[in-house]
Formats: sequence, structure tokens, C-alpha cells
Amino acid sequence: MSSLPTQKIDRRVSRTRRKLQQALFTLILEKGYDSVTVEEITSRGDVGRTTFYLHYRDKEDLLLQTVSDVVDDLVDQLARYPIEDLKHRSDAELGELLVPVISLAFQHVAKNADLYRVLLRGEGTYDALQRLRRSLSDAIESLIVHFTARENLVLNPQVPLEVFLNSLAGAWIGLLAWWLEENMPYTTDQMAIMFQRMFMRSTRQVLGLHGQTSSDTTPNDLSHDRSHDESHDQAT
Repeated sequence: MSSLPTQKIDRRVSRTRRKLQQALFTLILEKGYDSVTVEEITSRGDVGRTTFYLHYRDKEDLLLQTVSDVVDDLVDQLARYPIEDLKHRSDAELGELLVPVISLAFQHVAKNADLYRVLLRGEGTYDALQRLRRSLSDAIESLIVHFTARENLVLNPQVPLEVFLNSLAGAWIGLLAWWLEENMPYTTDQMAIMFQRMFMRSTRQVLGLHGQTSSDTTPNDLSHDRSHDESHDQAT
């Protein structure tokens, strides 16, 4: 019996936060982040100032928490997507299997277009954009760990994993910025297919999921080579 009032409270909290979030994004797109005030956010969202401060410290806190919530939701959806039998697929088959997952990510962006437009236009704070990049990088790593564990695969990345993660996150952010600025001229499925063709076909080799050959260079080798080169430069 006690769960019903709690559910009602949770729904009210969620509804209030959504109203504040949407008000913030709309105002930023209209006049820029720096010009937006808490008073304008509460007025546009039809929420009292006292209620605003029960949920957020200031407008930056509202923006940062919203970024985290949206990316967490994306990660949760991707992690629950039913992809089966990755281990015994060819590279071409694996790429085809990943297209619906990538499409799901683009669908999520389309659904939250205002948020992504705000961030990718450079509106808001530097911390918000950095949080998006870090969150995406962490999300990609979580998905890799999730799927490889489920398929009993062992990672043997051919470049430092952080390099791969940030490269892929940066590529996705750059493509998203163009797609949104051009008012999404291609469907989410079309974008997923193009992204898969451009960036995902070599992923299994880069992550070392086929095993390592004698000609491969490991992250330790790369670190050693870089240190050796730096020592050589200093000596000369």
C-alpha cells in the first residue's frame, strides 16, 4: 500500500524535472546559455523557484544532471538490446548485427535532439560537453565489456583502449553535430549503416578479438616505442 504514494511522488518529481529540462533547452536555443536565468527557466517551465532549488543548485547543475541522465538512459537501452552469437560471426556479419544497435543510438539522439543540439553547438558549459564525451567513452567501454563477457571473449586491444574509446566517441559526436545542424537529412537507419561502414568494420581487429599475431603491436609495445623515441630525441 505504501508504494502507491511513493510512485505518485516519483512521477511528480520526474514531471517537474522534465519541464525544467525542456524549458532550459528551449531558452538556450532561443537566446544562448549565458543569457538564460533561473527565473526564466522556472517561468517557462511553470515551476516555482523554490521547487527548482529543491532539485538543482543552479542552471549548470540542471544541465549537467540532464546530460548524465540522458546518456545513462542511452547506455541502458543499448545494453539491453538482444544481440546474439557474436563470437561465431564473420566481420561482415558482425557489422550487420550492430547496425540496429547503432540505429537505436541515433533514434535516442533524435528523440533528445534539443539536448544534443545545445551541447554540440558549444552552448552551455565546457564541463557539460566534456561530460558528454566522457559518458559516451565510458558507455562504449561498458558495452564492450558487457558483450565480450556474454560471449566469453577476451580483449587484446591493438592500441590503448582509451585511445580507441575516445576516437570512436569523438567520431560519433562529430557526425551527430553535422546531422543535427543539417536537420537530420538521413534517417536513423541510414546513419547507422554509414557509421558502421566507416568506423565499425575494423573494431574486432582493433580490440584483438581474433587473437594477436606476431606482427601486431600491443599497447605495451606502443608505450615502449614512444619512450624509446623520446629517449632517442633527447640523446640527439
